[in-house]
Amino acid sequence: MKEYFTIGETARLNNISIQTLRYYDRIGIFKPYYTDQENGYRYYHVKQFFYLDIIKYLKYIRTPLEEIKRFGSYTCTPEDIQHFLEEQESVIVQEMEKLERARQLLHRRRNQLNEQLDICRKKDEGFVYFRYIDEQTILKVETPQVNPHDQSDLYYRKLADVIEKIGDVVDNYYGFIYDFKPYKDSRDIYCNSIYTTVCNGKNIDIGEKNIRLDTIPSGEYVCIAFDWSAKNYDEYYQKLYQYIESHGIQTDGNVYQVSLPIDFNSLREENFLTELRVLKK
Repeated sequence: MKEYFTIGETARLNNISIQTLRYYDRIGIFKPYYTDQENGYRYYHVKQFFYLDIIKYLKYIRTPLEEIKRFGSYTCTPEDIQHFLEEQESVIVQEMEKLERARQLLHRRRNQLNEQLDICRKKDEGFVYFRYIDEQTILKVETPQVNPHDQSDLYYRKLADVIEKIGDVVDNYYGFIYDFKPYKDSRDIYCNSIYTTVCNGKNIDIGEKNIRLDTIPSGEYVCIAFDWSAKNYDEYYQKLYQYIESHGIQTDGNVYQVSLPIDFNSLREENFLTELRVLKK
């Protein structure tokens, strides 16, 4: 029975590339049984294939190469292996949780883009409209001195810092909450808070003053949409307010302003789509 195999034969028999075997040799993870001093050919013993299977298994369960090298540098007892596998299982669980958060973010972003396309169509009509909105989990910061016309980037950055610290991804979906009442001018509006949506706030440890989790309730909202500008804001807010008052619609007393980028290559104000929402009671 043949006992020694060239690097090419070893690669073919073990479904691994020659380049990978050379790399493993170079970093000391899996070395050939011997190397011919005359021609430099690497030869592997058939008994080594078992260890190559172990390496492939460890890679499959996301073990870093440096850890694999350390793992193979000493004699392991069954207890050592059990402890190692428990640690690696914990790593995999964390990766799975990250992937699930990524899937949720992707799903949420797709829904937001669909929603944005719908808002764009409503905006082009220029009328007040109604639509049902699901409950949203939000992270919000108190902003008693902020006007919708003010630069609110620093407040939004505070929210982004909290989200990034917990390993989540910052959304480009943000909004303002302020009181629903008659305003002579939109510059008389002062927001209670600025918010952004989050996937799952159950395990978030905020640790920041004036920032907290909340929910925006589900229900039917009275809405109007427009391209952002100071002139448009005054005009469209008045149109929304007059509609609600003239139709005797009861509300929860809040306006939820949402701003979404239209052009993702620009941050100019005129390239934001704004929707004003008021919840019917």
